[in-house]
Amino acid sequence: MVTVCRNAAATIAGTIESVRSQQYPELEYIIIDGASTDSTPDIVRSFGSLIDVFVSEPDSGIVDAFNKGISRASDEIIGLINADDEMLPGTLNKVCDFFSSNPDINVVHGDVLLSKGEQVLKRVRPAGRWWYPWRLVLFNHPATFVRRRVYEQYGLYDTSYRIAMDVEIFLRWQSHGVPIKYLPEVFVNMNCGGVSGQCAEVGYCEARNAFLRYGYSSFLVNLQLAGKMLVNRILSVGTR
Repeated sequence: MVTVCRNAAATIAGTIESVRSQQYPELEYIIIDGASTDSTPDIVRSFGSLIDVFVSEPDSGIVDAFNKGISRASDEIIGLINADDEMLPGTLNKVCDFFSSNPDINVVHGDVLLSKGEQVLKRVRPAGRWWYPWRLVLFNHPATFVRRRVYEQYGLYDTSYRIAMDVEIFLRWQSHGVPIKYLPEVFVNMNCGGVSGQCAEVGYCEARNAFLRYGYSSFLVNLQLAGKMLVNRILSVGTR
């Protein structure tokens, strides 16, 4: 597992505890910190040997941090969980058992609970293929687990994407015919907000570029972008 963080003192302990609670004997846990200026590094170090690799240094953003973590991973299966999300009990056993029973599958993904504080807002399921490109949630990124050979063969996250890096890499995998399996189970409790929530319109534009890059209809993609922008601005006005 890989967690990336920066100035996450308020939430990082909960994330680490959720990973520790998995009680998965072969777990390798890597934390990449972007040179936090709060107490995040001290909190991480307080967990001692639970953390196999801890790096705290400046980086060029979340995509760079993802790539650092993946590059340092030695496990066959790699998952990414951010510092304000929590993995549900038993997730790693379910996922790794599935991979063991299905050696032809290279990517497994599931559902997340979208929460705000203690309140669960909804269960988020990925879009069915016929929804593309109307929905941006092709896969739930924090609930996705990937064989390391996929990154080795098809590359890491594209650093030209700041927000929609997950959309691009999922479309890349699909374009290469990577065997992907959806499991209708909740794997992660995800806090709403984060970088994608703060820069929604940037993410919409990046997702548009990714869909076009992988051959989707420019008419549908541009229509989706216009609709997303309109809804986002209406909602923004309503919350002022």
